[in-house]
Amino acid sequence: MTFARLLTILVGALALLQLPVEVTAQDIVDFHMDCHQARSNNETFICADDDLLRRDARMGELSDKLYTFLDRPARSEMEREFAEWLATRDDCEDHYHCNASMYEERIDFLEEELDHMDAPAVSSGAGGVDGDGFGMVANAGIPGHNQESYPGLTIDICKSICVQRDWCKSIDFDRGKGACYVQPVAEEDVGALRTDYPGHPYDHYYYAPRLRN
Repeated sequence: MTFARLLTILVGALALLQLPVEVTAQDIVDFHMDCHQARSNNETFICADDDLLRRDARMGELSDKLYTFLDRPARSEMEREFAEWLATRDDCEDHYHCNASMYEERIDFLEEELDHMDAPAVSSGAGGVDGDGFGMVANAGIPGHNQESYPGLTIDICKSICVQRDWCKSIDFDRGKGACYVQPVAEEDVGALRTDYPGHPYDHYYYAPRLRN
């Protein structure tokens, strides 16, 4: 039985039950590449290319979502299969088109598996924090603390980049431009958010697991 078929059976059963498996912090596998600790020359090459880095962030985001809804045997199989995919990707050896093709196929596969799940949306928890750990304050931001910035992203990819950076506590997202500003501080560090930007282009997202309060 292929891995894709196995995933389809398992996630289909979970979707029918509408009982996603609870995932604890120690269960989470890191499907995101850490550019501060690149494992290979090919990963260093990917980290230097904005397009490939965005593809990696998207793949990590989809992998995290799928992993949450699998039972433990299926998670183990996904971890094994992901390790094999990484080894194959690194055979691309600094070739853009090879890497891009690998990511495109992987993202298509993950999106198809998630479509098969037809999983219910994760509802917001207490304090306005969503299931992904982020809370949002509309029309607000923190000036002067942007450590990294990325143009033309979706908010989900922006969040994924923040989670990948162990120093990231919040992001400001420009809705009109898709600009992502990654920050090592949150409202608790600066005292107050700025809410008077002309035109109100930003929404502020804080990553609750890294806040003191």
